[in-house]
Amino acid sequence: MTALVAAGAGALIGLGLYVVVMAWQGQLRIVRFDFRRIRKELVSALSGVGVSLLVWALTGWSLVSVVVGTATSMAASAAMRQRHRRDDRTVVDAIAVWTEQLRDMLAGSNGLEQTIAATATHAPAPLRSALERLVVSMSYSPLPVALRRFSQDVNHPTADFVVAALSTAATRQVRELGALLGHLAACAREESRMYTRIWVGRSRTRSAVKIISSVVVLFVVGLALVSPDYLEPYRATEGQLVLTVVVLVFCGALFLMQRMSAVSAPDRFVGRVSEVGP
Repeated sequence: MTALVAAGAGALIGLGLYVVVMAWQGQLRIVRFDFRRIRKELVSALSGVGVSLLVWALTGWSLVSVVVGTATSMAASAAMRQRHRRDDRTVVDAIAVWTEQLRDMLAGSNGLEQTIAATATHAPAPLRSALERLVVSMSYSPLPVALRRFSQDVNHPTADFVVAALSTAATRQVRELGALLGHLAACAREESRMYTRIWVGRSRTRSAVKIISSVVVLFVVGLALVSPDYLEPYRATEGQLVLTVVVLVFCGALFLMQRMSAVSAPDRFVGRVSEVGP
């Protein structure tokens, strides 16, 4: 018992020294619990458990019910993330409108900081809160630092181009800033139209995933309720293994089809956490 207490005390002392050294070097990262995310994951897990119990009650298949419940939990978690994911089309459109506002107001020979502050009140809704924080940040920080914080708030590669142009204009003499902002606004408009074309083109894939999933689930449930003798061979161990492989292949195909409907954004180059101090 004494040796166990001594080992525990030594481990606590070592952990404390590690925390002190990492904090001194500025490499300590504090983990913050996202209770909203924990609640979503809990709901997904409970939905998977519910579906697993339902499948087991209807069919008596232990192995298949566990696999189906796990797949349901993963699908519910992915659906929640997709539901709460922001629409990049509205963000890009807002960046284009705000960039055009900057271009038009700079044509009136206003200063850069005054122009940014003037556009904050009339900016599109997706950028308004970030621009308000930018205006407040400009009052106590240099403009390039405030712009990098603004790019962190927006968190989109298109905004990084605008921030890079404004930061360069704030630190160096830049000619034709209005023309550059106009070109960036036109590029943002084209990007928004690209997102729209991709969304429309891949809607067929999303519809196929929903239709196939619904038909298969209804067909299996109907067989279990109407003709349970037809599914009797699957109650054996070999049948359970074969059916598990089929379910896993089917879930993998649905997962790949769902990934085909996602749009991957390019890497950002402004506003990274390592570049901006507290």
